[in-house]
Amino acid sequence: MWTTTFEYSTSATPITLQVFGKGDAKRKQPVLIYFHGGLFNCGSIETAYDIAHALSEHMVVVCVAYPLAPAMQFPDTIEVAYAALAWVSAHAKTIGADAKRIFVAGEQAGGNLAAVVAMLFRDRGLTCGNQCSLQGQILINPMLDALQTSKSLAAVADSPCRRAWADYTQVASNALHPYVSPVNSCRLAGLVPAMIINSDTNPLRDEAETYATKLVLAGVPVQVQRLEDNAFNLSNSQHPAFHTLCQLIRQFIGPKLLTQW
Repeated sequence: MWTTTFEYSTSATPITLQVFGKGDAKRKQPVLIYFHGGLFNCGSIETAYDIAHALSEHMVVVCVAYPLAPAMQFPDTIEVAYAALAWVSAHAKTIGADAKRIFVAGEQAGGNLAAVVAMLFRDRGLTCGNQCSLQGQILINPMLDALQTSKSLAAVADSPCRRAWADYTQVASNALHPYVSPVNSCRLAGLVPAMIINSDTNPLRDEAETYATKLVLAGVPVQVQRLEDNAFNLSNSQHPAFHTLCQLIRQFIGPKLLTQW
């Protein structure tokens, strides 16, 4: 693992990236940009270490320490996430990665950022010598609905998501923005293929599966997996389904990675 940073205009400190694994000029590897779990107002890059280590044997994994709310809020947070994609695109050769095989992934709030980066890539694109290509998005128990309308979330008496969304969105009207609540977007066509992974009784499961359905209806290739629940997050190596999660991600990024494991 090695650490680097990039500057973002409204951040008091540089944005930290931690890079796991490294390809070389002869064998460039796919690269996964990973946004750690948490609820916008909590979480840390350290929680991404387990999954980054597990995946880095067969791909480069770049973990992003995005600033938390309320110190940073929408839309600055998504601009930081998109800037991380731009950084990876520009530095792919340096980190031994293939700029034509970039993927984004994240858990909870990080899953939201991965989904939104996929939207931003569709809407804006990137200029990197015409060699940059986002290939897929992997969303793990993602937070996708700032309006919090799903039955599974409504069943939770005092969900911490309510405070997290309030800290992140600044004003209530932002909850309607598709870059905040991808599940409520009316324009999902043209997004890169998605893998959506949730767990049995997670309060976020309904919005994740609703998003999967809407992507399918918009013509976006989607794989959906529901794994068992546990007190640990899916990305934690102590979760019983952790190795299954890693296997699913490797298979989504490239079947050859699965056979090498």
